[in-house]
Amino acid sequence: MALATVADYIGDARTLLQDIVPPYRYEDASLVTALNLAVYETRRIREDLFAFYCDTPQFDPKDQEVTVPLEERFRQALLYQTCAHALIRDQEDIQDTRASQFLTAANSILVGSPVRAPLMPPPQQRGG
Repeated sequence: MALATVADYIGDARTLLQDIVPPYRYEDASLVTALNLAVYETRRIREDLFAFYCDTPQFDPKDQEVTVPLEERFRQALLYQTCAHALIRDQEDIQDTRASQFLTAANSILVGSPVRAPLMPPPQQRGG
């Protein structure tokens, strides 16, 4: 099952962030913090997804094999939010655009809007 554990989210986030060659740009602890923030944001937007949890799930960098409790169809949104939170911390202006694209895609998934891939250029730039 894709995106089941904390380690799965960190691994996929590294791929989307183009951070797959050590030494990593983003430390595991930083990505786990981003994942925790993404969980908070997901709960803010879709409280119903956490109906069976009194407290918002929190993860620690050493909890790599802990399962992230979220329905499969919303896991991509959590991944995109994790990437966005990591990018927001960067100092480069170009990262703001990518972070915004990830957040827009995540919110679209959570509220049921049509989703455009976050790294896809607008149609007018693709010649379409």
